[in-house]
Amino acid sequence: MTGERALAAVVLDDRVRRYDAGRVLVGAAGRILRLTDAGAAALDALLAGEAAHPALARRLVDAGLAHPIPARVEPPAATVVIPARDRPRELDRCLGAIAGGGRPPVIVVDDGSRDPCAIAAICARRDARLLRRAASGGPAAARNHALAHVTTGLVAFLDSDCVAPPGWIADLAGHFADPRVAAVAPRVDDPALDMGRRPAAVAPATGVPYVPGAALLVRRVAIGGGFDEALRFGEDVDLVWRLHDRGWTVRYDPRVVVAHAAVALTARRFRYGTSAAPLAKRHPKRLAPFVIDPVPASILALLAARRPRTAAAVLALQTALLARRLHALRIPARLAPLYTLRALAASARGIARGHPAYRAGVVAGALRHRTAAPLTPQLKLALPAAIRSAPRRWSRNRGSE
Repeated sequence: MTGERALAAVVLDDRVRRYDAGRVLVGAAGRILRLTDAGAAALDALLAGEAAHPALARRLVDAGLAHPIPARVEPPAATVVIPARDRPRELDRCLGAIAGGGRPPVIVVDDGSRDPCAIAAICARRDARLLRRAASGGPAAARNHALAHVTTGLVAFLDSDCVAPPGWIADLAGHFADPRVAAVAPRVDDPALDMGRRPAAVAPATGVPYVPGAALLVRRVAIGGGFDEALRFGEDVDLVWRLHDRGWTVRYDPRVVVAHAAVALTARRFRYGTSAAPLAKRHPKRLAPFVIDPVPASILALLAARRPRTAAAVLALQTALLARRLHALRIPARLAPLYTLRALAASARGIARGHPAYRAGVVAGALRHRTAAPLTPQLKLALPAAIRSAPRRWSRNRGSE
């Protein structure tokens, strides 16, 4: 099956707005797609389910303006891999949630538990295959240890303190009909791991820059040797970014929600923060405490310096320039103040974002690894600048142009 055929059914992102009689689509972060009259009619038919237009569906998904609607796969050819170190009660609850007839094979990797007999007893009772590591190497090493024993096309990584809903793999497996997809993540019900309510393509420097490995469905051939075992934390971020760099697609599908034991949040956030430094060394310029858009940042700086009139003048000039560009794109110019204020708010949120414990972990990790990379702000154009980029067009007969 080709990638285009796999994307015949899509839904528009809920932030997309259509203008100029439906011929101009504007999405989050100022993404723009221009359609011909035939293209607009094709989009209407696609969204109504009256006709399939795979090329248009692919274009919309690649632009982040739409998300695929995968078919349910039953039964999915997948193996569940669960790394475990102690916490027998959590493991028993995790295995109990995926018990029952027709369940996929399950491999539990005991990563050096202090009471291996307790883990073994639970696996025997829950009919899960048990692999044991004498010494703990962390989640990455435990997951990799299981990969050599996986014979199915898909691997479902699940942490032992997670409880997955029935059929979660079947609900996600349809994404792999698209041969570009390497991994799909559900939503994890945990304040430290929740990536939000909207579906997304996962990529660095986007709204969903990574997904946690606590619950992750992966194409076996895509991940090769698996996770970087040198990373005790952040190994899931590293995997997602390596897949992205190799041309694969990773998707986030919040329709499926996996419960996670949200305990010791402050300590966990600190540990996650310590991973920023080694990740920054492996993936330069992808981690920063916050991202600064020059114009909104200058407005915020003027306000902080108690120069509101100058800040208002810069804001007015930016809004006027954006209104002119919107008018040229046949987008209502009255939206310019809204877009400008959104960019200003996004910059303010970016500077303030981050739990104090996570930020403390970032600093600790930077000191330990002797790098300032995760502490250095980055410059990036936000919505008003992004929306000034040249629009793209799509015609039913000629595709994008």
